Amino acid sequence: MRMRLVFENIDYTIVGHMKSLLDSEGISCEIRNAGAAGLAGEIPHTQVYPELWVLDKLDEPRAREIIRAYREKDESAPKAPDWTCPKCGESVDGVYAECWNCGASAPA
Repeated sequence: MRMRLVFENIDYTIVGHMKSLLDSEGISCEIRNAGAAGLAGEIPHTQVYPELWVLDKLDEPRAREIIRAYREKDESAPKAPDWTCPKCGESVDGVYAECWNCGASAPA
């Protein structure tokens, strides 16, 4: 058995979610660099990204396919349109339900 890197992302929650997907499919994996964010600035930022490794290299192709299929499905999901805050006039990405500037709710 030789471990293989199958995914990395600056956002630990995304890496954790991918680990959950692989775990649910019976693929043994682990997250590395989970606590490395504190080293940002001391070493190159790409070296502190959380990484997802499969424990058995034979699981690598299946793991990559599971991750690819999930990300492809996620990217094709309908997105809410961007909106303008009715209270302060700021432009807000459609993924947010509240204005980043003043906290007002998105219009219905």
